[in-house]
Amino acid sequence: MNFNKDQLCEIHSLGKTTRESLISARQVKSLATHKILFAGFTDAGPGYRFVRHAPNFNQILACTGGEGRVFINRRWQSCPAGHAYINASNSFCAYEIQSGSRWQLCWLIFDQQASLPAVMSGATPRLIQTDTLGLKHAITGLCHEASGEAEPAAMELWSALTHRKALHILQPPDTDPRLDKLWYLVRQELGGNWNLTRLARCAGVSAESLRRLSLEYHDAPPLAHLTRLRMHYAADLLACTREKISTVAARVGYEDPFAFSNAFKRVMGHSPSHQRDHQK
Repeated sequence: MNFNKDQLCEIHSLGKTTRESLISARQVKSLATHKILFAGFTDAGPGYRFVRHAPNFNQILACTGGEGRVFINRRWQSCPAGHAYINASNSFCAYEIQSGSRWQLCWLIFDQQASLPAVMSGATPRLIQTDTLGLKHAITGLCHEASGEAEPAAMELWSALTHRKALHILQPPDTDPRLDKLWYLVRQELGGNWNLTRLARCAGVSAESLRRLSLEYHDAPPLAHLTRLRMHYAADLLACTREKISTVAARVGYEDPFAFSNAFKRVMGHSPSHQRDHQK
């Protein structure tokens, strides 16, 4: 049965028996580095229902157990374990528990200015099948550390891992074995001297075939995707280590820190120095 979203009133209801743990960027400053505003996990009970007409944030809602339902394209769809409901800022979204059950979720709320993969964009939420347990374990570890010793270096590592697992959900996986092989080799040598000819040779295809494959699976040419991999790794280094920016640049293949800074800002939306300053 189809519904008009205007028939669904704005509502934020946890329900009386829902149990929820969450942390914010105010509590864990390293989350702000990745533009994460809140992270948490929920064991939802009867009465758990959210309808948001124009949220001012991006959200990942990953189901790890039980079953709920989510609103997409004017109708409700089942959201069982191993699925994630994702919605961009200002896009209508709604989700609720199925009657007579419980629903286990982990979730992230990103600042609307966060630089996220293209799958997050668009006015309509999406339901994708994915590995949700990695994100669950990362968020659980982060919450445990935050409520315990809250050791700064450990918090940075858990925050970076949480962000990485979120990107794993949002970034479409390599589904062509030639790309799997190629990017595995690239990740072993991110700072190497990679060009289109070498990338194509490692994939075992022509340069033009690699370009088509990369556009199909990554929505970007091969060298642009290489830059994206490098910058995300650099972001983890900046978040989790105190290495100089010039050292981080060299580790991802940039002899010129200025060129690295430009590439980082283009991919991540802010400069390496801004990210490093944010950690202090």
